[in-house]
Amino acid sequence: MYMKIIKNLTIILVLASFSSNAQNAKEAIQNTKQIAEGKRDLERDIKELNALKVKLATFKTAFDEHNTIRVNKQKQDIINDMIREVKQSEVKALKARNEIAQSSAEIRTDRREIRRDKDDSNRGRYDRRDDQKDLARDKANMRDDKRDRRDDVRDFEAQIARAERQALILSKLRGFNFSFSPNTVDKSIANKKLMYEFLASLNEDIIATKRELAEDNRERHEDRRERNDDRDERNEHDYYKKRRVR
Repeated sequence: MYMKIIKNLTIILVLASFSSNAQNAKEAIQNTKQIAEGKRDLERDIKELNALKVKLATFKTAFDEHNTIRVNKQKQDIINDMIREVKQSEVKALKARNEIAQSSAEIRTDRREIRRDKDDSNRGRYDRRDDQKDLARDKANMRDDKRDRRDDVRDFEAQIARAERQALILSKLRGFNFSFSPNTVDKSIANKKLMYEFLASLNEDIIATKRELAEDNRERHEDRRERNDDRDERNEHDYYKKRRVR
């Protein structure tokens, strides 16, 4: 009976180890993909921001000259860029939401590993000091992953706010025709300011992408350390199991 219990516990630990390894491998792939996508987005966003700055400079010149035809022609070109940017912001918000789900999955894995550490320590199957060290290490990993999730939630909320504001500005400008009569000039000035607000939001997007890249790189280092920790724990289990057999 005793040997059957030991055998069942060993099977459970092996399955838990396989599950942990699979989750770690999945996290590594996801993190590498996010960093690559973040770099591509950053390069594209900087290029598009600079192009929009040039178009807005041309628009401003026509606006200062009260050239209605040129202003509205340039406005339509800028609107086309805004439509593209709003769509990209929606995609970024979806990615940010997916990162929250990934962070939540990492925390669930941490909790499973902590429960396993506690079970090992309570059973006294191996060296208790090593069990306590593994537990402390996995608790620290979970604190890191919880912080990463808080960062992901903050990034998601900020991205949603930017996307909604960009969409609102686009809706206001899309059907507006600039003119400079005494009755409409104030509204034209107000809508010109909205264009520059949209430009500022694109710059905020770039700042956010740079910050997220830094966070993703930090998470990659943390995940690599966690994988090394898990490998060390497996090696410890194997070592003490061999000593027990002897």
